[in-house]
Amino acid sequence: MFNKMKWLSLMGVLSGCLLLSACVSDKKANKANYADYEQPTKLRKQTRKERADETTRIKTELAIAYLSSGNYRGATQTIESVLKKEKNYDMAWLTRAQIYQYLKEYDKADESFQRALKLSPAGAEINNNYGWFLCSAMNRPNDAIAYFDKAIADATYPTPEVSYLNKGICHAKMQQYHLADSYFQRALQMNPQFVPVFKERARAFLMADNIKEAGQLFRQYQSMIERLSADDLLLGWKISKHEGSGQAAIEYEMQLRELYPYSDELKSITNGDFNQEFGHDSSAQSDDESTPEKGK
Repeated sequence: MFNKMKWLSLMGVLSGCLLLSACVSDKKANKANYADYEQPTKLRKQTRKERADETTRIKTELAIAYLSSGNYRGATQTIESVLKKEKNYDMAWLTRAQIYQYLKEYDKADESFQRALKLSPAGAEINNNYGWFLCSAMNRPNDAIAYFDKAIADATYPTPEVSYLNKGICHAKMQQYHLADSYFQRALQMNPQFVPVFKERARAFLMADNIKEAGQLFRQYQSMIERLSADDLLLGWKISKHEGSGQAAIEYEMQLRELYPYSDELKSITNGDFNQEFGHDSSAQSDDESTPEKGK
Protein backbone atom coordinates (compact mmCIF):
# COMPACT_ATOMS: atom_id res chain seq x y z
CA MET A 1 0.00 0.00 0.00
CA PHE A 2 1.36 3.43 -1.01
CA ASN A 3 2.56 5.25 2.11
CA LYS A 4 2.27 8.94 1.41
CA MET A 5 4.14 9.98 4.54
CA LYS A 6 7.14 7.81 3.70
CA TRP A 7 7.16 9.14 0.11
CA LEU A 8 7.17 12.72 1.32
CA SER A 9 9.95 11.96 3.76
CA LEU A 10 12.03 10.31 1.04
CA MET A 11 11.50 13.21 -1.33
CA GLY A 12 12.57 15.58 1.43
CA VAL A 13 15.80 13.68 1.88
CA LEU A 14 16.44 13.56 -1.88
CA SER A 15 15.65 17.25 -2.19
CA GLY A 16 18.01 17.99 0.65
CA CYS A 17 20.73 15.97 -1.05
CA LEU A 18 20.14 17.73 -4.35
CA LEU A 19 20.29 21.12 -2.66
CA LEU A 20 23.39 20.13 -0.76
CA SER A 21 25.12 18.91 -3.92
CA ALA A 22 24.18 22.15 -5.63
CA CYS A 23 25.70 24.13 -2.78
CA VAL A 24 28.85 22.09 -2.92
CA SER A 25 29.08 22.60 -6.68
CA ASP A 26 28.56 26.35 -6.26
CA LYS A 27 31.26 26.50 -3.61
CA LYS A 28 33.65 24.71 -5.91
CA ALA A 29 32.75 27.06 -8.74
CA ASN A 30 33.11 30.09 -6.52
CA LYS A 31 36.43 28.86 -5.25
CA ALA A 32 37.62 28.54 -8.83
CA ASN A 33 36.32 32.02 -9.59
CA TYR A 34 38.05 33.47 -6.56
CA ALA A 35 41.25 31.79 -7.62
CA ASP A 36 40.93 33.34 -11.06
CA TYR A 37 40.17 36.74 -9.55
CA GLU A 38 43.22 36.59 -7.32
CA GLN A 39 45.57 35.94 -10.22
CA PRO A 40 47.69 39.03 -10.99
CA THR A 41 46.63 40.87 -14.12
CA LYS A 42 48.85 40.21 -17.07
CA LEU A 43 49.32 43.45 -19.01
CA ARG A 44 50.01 43.38 -22.68
CA LYS A 45 53.31 44.99 -23.46
CA GLN A 46 53.10 48.23 -25.39
CA THR A 47 54.32 48.15 -28.93
CA ARG A 48 57.18 50.40 -29.93
CA LYS A 49 54.73 52.73 -31.71
CA GLU A 50 52.47 52.91 -28.64
CA ARG A 51 55.42 53.83 -26.45
CA ALA A 52 56.49 56.50 -28.92
CA ASP A 53 52.96 57.91 -29.09
CA GLU A 54 52.75 58.05 -25.30
CA THR A 55 56.08 59.86 -25.08
CA THR A 56 54.92 62.37 -27.70
CA ARG A 57 51.71 63.08 -25.80
CA ILE A 58 53.48 63.51 -22.47
CA LYS A 59 56.10 65.86 -23.91
CA THR A 60 53.36 67.93 -25.57
CA GLU A 61 51.61 68.27 -22.22
CA LEU A 62 54.94 69.24 -20.68
CA ALA A 63 55.29 72.06 -23.22
CA ILE A 64 51.85 73.35 -22.22
CA ALA A 65 52.86 73.18 -18.54
CA TYR A 66 56.01 75.17 -19.29
CA LEU A 67 53.94 77.82 -21.05
CA SER A 68 51.51 78.04 -18.15
CA SER A 69 54.35 78.50 -15.67
CA GLY A 70 56.05 81.21 -17.76
CA ASN A 71 58.96 79.04 -18.87
CA TYR A 72 58.77 80.08 -22.50
CA ARG A 73 62.20 78.75 -23.44
CA GLY A 74 61.28 75.36 -22.02
CA ALA A 75 57.93 75.44 -23.85
CA THR A 76 59.45 76.22 -27.24
CA GLN A 77 62.36 73.78 -26.89
CA THR A 78 60.10 70.96 -25.76
CA ILE A 79 57.49 71.36 -28.50
CA GLU A 80 60.14 71.74 -31.19
CA SER A 81 61.78 68.51 -30.02
CA VAL A 82 58.41 66.75 -30.21
CA LEU A 83 57.77 67.89 -33.77
CA LYS A 84 61.29 67.02 -34.84
CA LYS A 85 60.46 63.37 -34.17
CA GLU A 86 56.72 63.34 -34.90
CA LYS A 87 55.39 65.73 -37.53
CA ASN A 88 51.92 64.19 -37.78
CA TYR A 89 50.61 64.92 -34.29
CA ASP A 90 47.97 67.62 -34.66
CA MET A 91 47.91 68.53 -30.96
CA ALA A 92 51.65 69.22 -31.01
CA TRP A 93 51.16 71.68 -33.88
CA LEU A 94 48.25 73.28 -32.01
CA THR A 95 50.40 73.62 -28.90
CA ARG A 96 53.20 75.17 -30.95
CA ALA A 97 50.68 77.62 -32.42
CA GLN A 98 49.49 78.66 -28.97
CA ILE A 99 53.03 79.11 -27.69
CA TYR A 100 54.04 81.35 -30.58
CA GLN A 101 50.74 83.22 -30.46
CA TYR A 102 51.43 84.06 -26.85
CA LEU A 103 54.99 85.12 -27.75
CA LYS A 104 53.51 87.27 -30.57
CA GLU A 105 55.51 85.45 -33.24
CA TYR A 106 52.48 85.37 -35.47
CA ASP A 107 54.12 83.94 -38.59
CA LYS A 108 55.17 80.83 -36.69
CA ALA A 109 51.78 80.65 -34.98
CA ASP A 110 49.91 80.81 -38.30
CA GLU A 111 52.21 78.21 -39.86
CA SER A 112 51.54 75.90 -36.92
CA PHE A 113 47.76 76.36 -37.13
CA GLN A 114 47.86 75.57 -40.83
CA ARG A 115 49.79 72.34 -40.18
CA ALA A 116 47.31 71.34 -37.47
CA LEU A 117 44.33 72.09 -39.73
CA LYS A 118 45.85 70.09 -42.56
CA LEU A 119 46.11 67.06 -40.28
CA SER A 120 42.64 67.55 -38.72
CA PRO A 121 40.50 69.84 -40.92
CA ALA A 122 37.37 69.27 -38.81
CA GLY A 123 39.05 69.31 -35.41
CA ALA A 124 36.86 71.41 -33.12
CA GLU A 125 39.59 72.66 -30.79
CA ILE A 126 41.92 73.51 -33.66
CA ASN A 127 39.21 75.40 -35.55
CA ASN A 128 38.11 77.28 -32.45
CA ASN A 129 41.66 78.31 -31.56
CA TYR A 130 42.52 79.34 -35.10
CA GLY A 131 39.37 81.42 -35.23
CA TRP A 132 40.41 83.16 -32.03
CA PHE A 133 43.89 83.75 -33.45
CA LEU A 134 42.38 85.43 -36.51
CA CYS A 135 39.99 87.51 -34.41
CA SER A 136 42.30 88.62 -31.61
CA ALA A 137 45.88 88.55 -32.90
CA MET A 138 45.31 89.28 -36.58
CA ASN A 139 42.26 91.55 -36.14
CA ARG A 140 40.28 89.64 -38.76
CA PRO A 141 37.04 88.95 -36.88
CA ASN A 142 34.96 88.41 -39.99
CA ASP A 143 37.32 85.67 -41.23
CA ALA A 144 37.22 83.99 -37.84
CA ILE A 145 33.49 83.23 -37.76
CA ALA A 146 33.63 80.28 -40.18
CA TYR A 147 36.17 78.50 -37.96
CA PHE A 148 34.00 78.89 -34.89
CA ASP A 149 31.09 77.45 -36.87
CA LYS A 150 33.22 74.43 -37.82
CA ALA A 151 34.01 73.86 -34.15
CA ILE A 152 30.34 74.12 -33.15
CA ALA A 153 29.36 71.70 -35.93
CA ASP A 154 31.45 68.95 -34.32
CA ALA A 155 28.97 67.00 -32.19
CA THR A 156 31.82 65.61 -30.09
CA TYR A 157 33.15 69.05 -29.11
CA PRO A 158 32.75 69.14 -25.31
CA THR A 159 32.71 72.95 -24.93
CA PRO A 160 30.78 74.56 -27.80
CA GLU A 161 29.93 77.44 -25.46
CA VAL A 162 33.53 78.62 -25.91
CA SER A 163 33.03 79.05 -29.64
CA TYR A 164 29.72 80.84 -29.10
CA LEU A 165 31.48 83.20 -26.71
CA ASN A 166 34.23 83.80 -29.25
CA LYS A 167 31.67 84.49 -31.95
CA GLY A 168 30.05 87.05 -29.69
CA ILE A 169 33.37 88.80 -29.04
CA CYS A 170 34.21 88.94 -32.74
CA HIS A 171 30.80 90.31 -33.71
CA ALA A 172 31.20 92.97 -31.01
CA LYS A 173 34.53 93.91 -32.57
CA MET A 174 32.61 94.40 -35.82
CA GLN A 175 30.15 96.62 -33.90
CA GLN A 176 27.36 94.08 -34.44
CA TYR A 177 26.29 94.31 -30.81
CA HIS A 178 22.82 92.79 -31.05
CA LEU A 179 24.18 89.75 -32.86
CA ALA A 180 27.06 89.54 -30.41
CA ASP A 181 24.71 89.42 -27.44
CA SER A 182 22.65 86.67 -29.04
CA TYR A 183 25.77 84.48 -29.11
CA PHE A 184 26.64 85.41 -25.53
CA GLN A 185 23.15 84.33 -24.51
CA ARG A 186 23.54 81.07 -26.43
CA ALA A 187 26.78 80.35 -24.59
CA LEU A 188 25.00 80.85 -21.26
CA GLN A 189 22.15 78.61 -22.34
CA MET A 190 24.65 75.84 -22.96
CA ASN A 191 26.57 76.51 -19.74
CA PRO A 192 24.93 78.87 -17.21
CA GLN A 193 28.12 78.77 -15.08
CA PHE A 194 30.39 79.97 -17.88
CA VAL A 195 31.73 83.00 -16.04
CA PRO A 196 33.71 84.72 -18.86
CA VAL A 197 30.44 85.46 -20.67
CA PHE A 198 29.48 88.04 -18.04
CA LYS A 199 32.75 89.89 -18.52
CA GLU A 200 32.58 89.89 -22.32
CA ARG A 201 28.96 91.03 -22.30
CA ALA A 202 30.04 93.91 -20.06
CA ARG A 203 32.80 94.79 -22.51
CA ALA A 204 30.41 94.66 -25.46
CA PHE A 205 27.85 96.89 -23.70
CA LEU A 206 30.64 99.35 -22.91
CA MET A 207 31.63 99.38 -26.58
CA ALA A 208 27.97 99.97 -27.46
CA ASP A 209 27.92 102.91 -24.99
CA ASN A 210 25.39 101.17 -22.75
CA ILE A 211 27.26 102.10 -19.59
CA LYS A 212 24.59 101.13 -17.05
CA GLU A 213 24.29 97.56 -18.35
CA ALA A 214 28.07 97.29 -18.67
CA GLY A 215 28.55 98.28 -15.04
CA GLN A 216 25.93 95.86 -13.74
CA LEU A 217 27.35 92.94 -15.70
CA PHE A 218 30.94 93.69 -14.72
CA ARG A 219 30.06 93.85 -11.03
CA GLN A 220 28.19 90.56 -11.41
CA TYR A 221 31.28 89.06 -13.05
CA GLN A 222 33.54 90.48 -10.34
CA SER A 223 31.46 88.82 -7.61
CA MET A 224 31.95 85.43 -9.29
CA ILE A 225 35.76 85.30 -9.34
CA GLU A 226 38.42 85.32 -6.67
CA ARG A 227 41.13 87.42 -8.33
CA LEU A 228 40.94 90.00 -11.10
CA SER A 229 43.37 89.70 -14.00
CA ALA A 230 45.10 92.69 -15.54
CA ASP A 231 42.50 92.71 -18.31
CA ASP A 232 39.70 92.59 -15.72
CA LEU A 233 41.15 95.58 -13.89
CA LEU A 234 41.53 97.58 -17.08
CA LEU A 235 37.93 96.86 -18.04
CA GLY A 236 36.75 97.83 -14.56
CA TRP A 237 38.80 101.04 -14.82
CA LYS A 238 37.23 101.90 -18.19
CA ILE A 239 33.69 101.27 -17.00
CA SER A 240 34.28 103.31 -13.84
CA LYS A 241 35.61 106.21 -15.93
CA HIS A 242 32.51 106.14 -18.13
CA GLU A 243 30.26 105.94 -15.07
CA GLY A 244 31.97 108.99 -13.63
CA SER A 245 33.19 107.04 -10.62
CA GLY A 246 36.67 108.45 -10.20
CA GLN A 247 37.36 106.73 -6.87
CA ALA A 248 36.58 103.28 -8.29
CA ALA A 249 38.81 104.00 -11.29
CA ILE A 250 41.66 104.96 -8.97
CA GLU A 251 41.25 101.74 -7.02
CA TYR A 252 41.39 99.62 -10.19
CA GLU A 253 44.50 101.49 -11.34
CA MET A 254 46.18 101.04 -7.95
CA GLN A 255 45.57 97.29 -8.12
CA LEU A 256 47.07 97.21 -11.62
CA ARG A 257 50.17 99.01 -10.40
CA GLU A 258 50.52 96.70 -7.42
CA LEU A 259 49.74 93.36 -9.06
CA TYR A 260 50.70 93.86 -12.72
CA PRO A 261 53.30 96.66 -12.84
CA TYR A 262 54.72 95.57 -16.23
CA SER A 263 51.45 94.76 -17.95
CA ASP A 264 50.28 96.15 -21.29
CA GLU A 265 47.03 97.05 -19.56
CA LEU A 266 48.78 99.42 -17.14
CA LYS A 267 50.83 100.85 -20.00
CA SER A 268 47.61 101.65 -21.86
CA ILE A 269 46.45 103.78 -18.93
CA THR A 270 49.84 105.43 -18.48
CA ASN A 271 50.12 106.19 -22.20
CA GLY A 272 46.52 107.35 -22.53
CA ASP A 273 45.65 104.58 -24.98
CA PHE A 274 42.19 104.12 -23.56
CA ASN A 275 40.67 102.66 -26.70
CA GLN A 276 42.86 99.58 -26.79
CA GLU A 277 40.81 96.43 -26.32
CA PHE A 278 42.19 93.37 -24.60
CA GLY A 279 40.31 90.14 -25.20
CA HIS A 280 40.12 87.22 -22.80
CA ASP A 281 42.05 84.02 -23.29
CA SER A 282 39.93 81.75 -25.46
CA SER A 283 41.80 78.91 -27.06
CA ALA A 284 42.03 76.24 -24.60
CA GLN A 285 39.66 76.57 -21.64
CA SER A 286 37.67 77.33 -21.35
CA ASP A 287 37.17 74.60 -20.41
CA ASP A 288 39.23 75.70 -17.55
CA GLU A 289 41.43 78.53 -16.67
CA SER A 290 43.72 78.31 -19.59
CA THR A 291 47.29 78.97 -20.49
CA PRO A 292 48.41 82.57 -20.62
CA GLU A 293 47.72 83.69 -24.17
CA LYS A 294 44.02 79.26 -23.74
CA GLY A 295 42.55 82.08 -25.83
CA LYS A 296 39.53 80.50 -24.02
